[in-house]
Amino acid sequence: MITVQRAGSAADIDAVRGLMREFNRWVMAEIAETDNPSIFAEFEVELAGLPGRYGPPSGCLVLARLHGDPAGCVAFYAHDAITVEIKRMFVPARSRGHRIGDQMMGLLLAQARAAGYRRALLSSHYSMHAAHAIYHRAGFRDVAPSAAFPGVVAGVDVCMAMALAADTSP
Repeated sequence: MITVQRAGSAADIDAVRGLMREFNRWVMAEIAETDNPSIFAEFEVELAGLPGRYGPPSGCLVLARLHGDPAGCVAFYAHDAITVEIKRMFVPARSRGHRIGDQMMGLLLAQARAAGYRRALLSSHYSMHAAHAIYHRAGFRDVAPSAAFPGVVAGVDVCMAMALAADTSP
């Protein structure tokens, strides 16, 4: 059984911390093209302060569970008054194959719309094809790097955007 909900309890936040640490280890072992730890500068500070910028009213932290065990996480924070930035999407290998990423993204985008946001942005490593497929199925489209994506590296990061309201463009 899969459950996907906003992470709210202390146990939920601890589960998200564990998943984010697992994501960090996976990135550094599997796709990091450098051993420079600044890729995740201030990461432990972010985890210690969860939900932090991902908390209400301007953020959202989603946790998925598979048979009660932590199976994925994703979050957004307010990039500006009308835009959210999607961060920290991760489904560990042991939980893949259940479309957990699609379910988490569906809830996250519904929460962003309900909060009145009109646009969503994200950036992702070029090699994360399964994540890109989830984003595209959700309605994101590839866009050129711009000032809206501080810190992205051309040729390494893929930038995406989508309109959350029918009357806006990404």
